[in-house]
Amino acid sequence: MESRNNSTRLSVPEPSDPDAAQTDISTQQEPAQQDTNKNSLLNFIRPTEFVELPTEGRFYPEGHPLHGQHSVEINMMTAKEEDILTNRSLIKKGVALDRMVRSLLIDKRINVKDLFLGDKNAIIVTARISAYGPEYKASITCPSCNTAETYEIDLEEVLADSEGFQMPSGVEMNHRNNFIIELPKTGISAEVRLLNGHDSIEDTKKNKSMGLIDMFKKFVVSLNEITDRKQVDEFLELMPASDSKILRQKYGELVPNIDMDLSFECNTCDHEQTMEVPLSADFFWPGS
Repeated sequence: MESRNNSTRLSVPEPSDPDAAQTDISTQQEPAQQDTNKNSLLNFIRPTEFVELPTEGRFYPEGHPLHGQHSVEINMMTAKEEDILTNRSLIKKGVALDRMVRSLLIDKRINVKDLFLGDKNAIIVTARISAYGPEYKASITCPSCNTAETYEIDLEEVLADSEGFQMPSGVEMNHRNNFIIELPKTGISAEVRLLNGHDSIEDTKKNKSMGLIDMFKKFVVSLNEITDRKQVDEFLELMPASDSKILRQKYGELVPNIDMDLSFECNTCDHEQTMEVPLSADFFWPGS
């Protein structure tokens, strides 16, 4: 995360530069107008910052604004974005975070739906740190006994510990910027793609993530270069468990993202599991 030097972005020249101050005075229309403009709150230009993209711009097609870009510039949050995050209609539809990200992006050519999920998550976390600080108390519900546990997370450490894209062993990229994963039990080559905002991976009405097979159907493009969806979907439903394990393991390794996983241990039933910290609209309301 890199912040811009906003002291150089005010519309009134710095007092330490007498030449710039003289030029500014000479171009004013009237003395009274000058005082009004000089003291206007609207002379303040909204601060911005740069967000490092986990994808490093690798997988956006040529011509896309983020193709080959390692970072993206965003506005810092204001009351406008807070209004978006508290809009009940947007929350109910599950689009509040997308609307907030769209509002923050400087380059309006970027479609939020085009963002790979890891890049969007990086923008969300960076905006949260700038607005409310890096400390986040996450409420995690135990999947075994449904008891809620609270974890304190340092979001700056999350960003610092996140690594750029690394190709997992045994995985290759093809000419479509998709990946080939070899399934050892059946010997089938699975072509998979990275998910972006066009892929709904959560049932917003029921507020729960989709099942494993449905997730496979989202990102598996072809099997042994067969693209017929009926055949592909039928195989995914009957796939041996050992191949299913490899598919989800390798896919999880290749997806560029920030590391929001934590080692969960329930104090009530002693259940242990690696879980991902949810990024919802509540993520922006510390202490609420």
